[in-house]
Amino acid sequence: MASKDIKVSNHIPSDLAFSILSKLPIVSIKRFSCVHKSWALLFQNPNFMSAVGKNFISQYNSFYDDTCLMLKRTQGYDNRCVFDMLSGERFENRVRLDLPLPFQDDDTCIQILGSSINGIICLYQEGDHSKIVLWKPTAKEFTIIPSDNVNYLPYSTTLTKTHGFGYDSVSDDYKVIRHATLFERDTDSRSRNYLEGYRLYISKSVGKFWEIYSMRSNSWRKLDIDMPLRINESVVVYMNGMCHWWGIKGGKEYVVSFDLSNDVFLTTPTPLDMCDNSNLGMVERHLVVLNMSISLISNYAMNTTFHISVLGQLGVRESWTKLFIVGPLLGVEHPIGVGKRGNIFFRKENYKLAYLDLSTEIIEEIGIQGESHFCQIVIYKS
Repeated sequence: MASKDIKVSNHIPSDLAFSILSKLPIVSIKRFSCVHKSWALLFQNPNFMSAVGKNFISQYNSFYDDTCLMLKRTQGYDNRCVFDMLSGERFENRVRLDLPLPFQDDDTCIQILGSSINGIICLYQEGDHSKIVLWKPTAKEFTIIPSDNVNYLPYSTTLTKTHGFGYDSVSDDYKVIRHATLFERDTDSRSRNYLEGYRLYISKSVGKFWEIYSMRSNSWRKLDIDMPLRINESVVVYMNGMCHWWGIKGGKEYVVSFDLSNDVFLTTPTPLDMCDNSNLGMVERHLVVLNMSISLISNYAMNTTFHISVLGQLGVRESWTKLFIVGPLLGVEHPIGVGKRGNIFFRKENYKLAYLDLSTEIIEEIGIQGESHFCQIVIYKS
């Protein structure tokens, strides 16, 4: 039996609190910061934030086992695309991939939508996003997604924009999300040039809606939903059954997170520390999955100091935590993707590709020429 003379103290030494809290997940640290004022102040302690960042980068996740990188580059003035698979400690192993048949006659302006899932990559072509292909390069297999929808009005033309590709584990199905705008057909003014054609018939819009494609049924269906649209060709990411993109609605910007299993979405507003109204339009944002966490790489235009914030909880603006401030990085332009172990890939001003190791903050070139600013890197796992 314990002695009645033993006193239990509710005081936790500051150094012990520092050590314990710095090893917790971001969302847990945020919750515990509400317990004690001194714990909340730790977020203003650079030594504490450095320890949290190092722990975040060092966390092991089995997802990254047996992965390599897929690199997409453009070459020449006509934006012809080439794809390479990179592996090895310094990405010294490189294999050029043959594009799937639908893109062999027209290999320009191809984009990767989201992430590699079970060895499948979703490719689409810029413009009206009408050509979408699910591609499994290791097996040299592909599936062409039908562009038409039975619900399209017979007297209309359609402008579509893809917003996500992912896997629904509940129904064991691969899905693609897109937004469609219907326009009254005008054969006299319709231009072969996408941008010119868009200007000519945009005023004749007769409907807008969201829809989702099911690989299992090989068909599209409408969604009774109204989500913020993806900003331009901003990056789309996938994680744990949800597609995420940087969207805008009513002049406000959000991370939009769409659950593929139940057609429900959440929005998370911009991090508070990146919302200076006088500079909002100058901020460049790059949505990524960093060590299996939704993260945002932000920098002001023409500034190569990058702020990296991690989202602790979807839908909760206050759960953004700025873990890293790196830079200024000499000769670096913008990020093109994220690898494992906290590597962030950039295109440099001399068009060469390089990566930043967040654990050491050292930049190393990988010996590949980017040639144009249209480069993408995604983690590939077969």
